[in-house]
Amino acid sequence: MSMMHSIVFSMCKRGKRLYSPGVPQDYVASRADEVRQNRFVPIPKSVCIRETTMNGVRTELLSNSRNPKDRVILYLHGGFVVGSTKTRRMFTTYIVGKMGYNVVAPEYRLAPEYPFPAAPTDCLAVYQALLSEYAPNRIALIGESAGGNLVLSTLLQINALGLAMPAIALCLSPCVQFDRILPSYTQNQETEAMVDHLSEEVCAAYLCSGKAEDLRNPLAAPFYGDFTGCPPICLWASESEVLRDDSVILYEKLTEAGHPCSLYLRDGMIHTWPIIPYIPEAKKDLKLVKECIDQAMDGSFCAETKPIRLS
Repeated sequence: MSMMHSIVFSMCKRGKRLYSPGVPQDYVASRADEVRQNRFVPIPKSVCIRETTMNGVRTELLSNSRNPKDRVILYLHGGFVVGSTKTRRMFTTYIVGKMGYNVVAPEYRLAPEYPFPAAPTDCLAVYQALLSEYAPNRIALIGESAGGNLVLSTLLQINALGLAMPAIALCLSPCVQFDRILPSYTQNQETEAMVDHLSEEVCAAYLCSGKAEDLRNPLAAPFYGDFTGCPPICLWASESEVLRDDSVILYEKLTEAGHPCSLYLRDGMIHTWPIIPYIPEAKKDLKLVKECIDQAMDGSFCAETKPIRLS
């Protein structure tokens, strides 16, 4: 792995936000700290950022005058309880400035103040607003971690309502279920720098439930959903992260059902490494992300026939 990745991994490991079941969490302070950590992220001069409201949801619009006006990325940030559009600008401005797509990023409501299903409801609302401005095959969904979960739950909601589907959905290290302890949850504890006691925190703060039926609600745990009729789904995960097996089991389920799905794995990477584009491995893999989007919007996307291990 690159020296830059090693530096980022070490910094994240030291600053890892720890969740302890039963111990009160100060999410307001955690969010403020995240904003402070990202306050010096440079905004390229070519990127225009505008804050607005779409279908009642606060939303950030990022654009470049040179980018196609008829194509857009709906980006859903990770977090459930933390995270924001501002703290993901390193990634969203890269999409706009380097990948050539304008971005719509919802500031969906966060738990525990606004527990499930507030977040997926907000994400669907913004997608519905986009359908009045863009052809559905010119919309791509991208999300990381909890945002990948929300990408998948948004697809399920679109399907349930019979709305037109986007061109493609791309999920970077998504969490897809919370009622099983998968092998990577224990195998990769020492090589994980970002996620800690995720299932317990989701149950306590996001779902506010530990009931089996709630943990298997497909809008909360998309692994249990039916993606028949949905667009191609591309998954990225690190072989070294706790959430590796979430992507693996979803890939296996989708491919067994004949759904077009690609799984890309890279060893040694930090959780959601592609959203840190100054890491060389991320920059390399974002070229592949762009290829998938371009092909899907042009109608030429073909899913990989087996998991791809990147190098």
